[in-house]
Amino acid sequence: MLTAITIGPILAYKLVWLSSSKTTIGTMYFMGKSIDGQFSHTYPVIKFTSNGSDTVFFNGTDEWKFAQGEEIPVRFQGSHPHDARINLFKGIWMDTIIYAAIPFIMLLIIYLHPGIVPRGSKIVVGKKPFIRLI
Repeated sequence: MLTAITIGPILAYKLVWLSSSKTTIGTMYFMGKSIDGQFSHTYPVIKFTSNGSDTVFFNGTDEWKFAQGEEIPVRFQGSHPHDARINLFKGIWMDTIIYAAIPFIMLLIIYLHPGIVPRGSKIVVGKKPFIRLI
């Protein structure tokens, strides 16, 4: 129950985003580079056309290695094309998996640690206090 409460909104947001998104083919335009403190990152800059005539550029993540001019599947919102993503499993779902895994792992540690939740006790979710151990 508690897992569904923490993961549900994250998953629901992604499913709504997917159901209202459009797909197209973009082109890897060039490799960009950013320097964050001591670390440098290279990432693909992808170009695609939305709404027939608007050209949109967006940055992929630094794990992607594409050749210049290579065709890339793209998924975007028609009303917000700047929120585009590479239309591959990793490009669509990786952030959702990470955002859902963090609270899930924290809840798992809290639940499994005997000093926090003693063995044999029940967790009750309700009105104040929101979570009680019985």
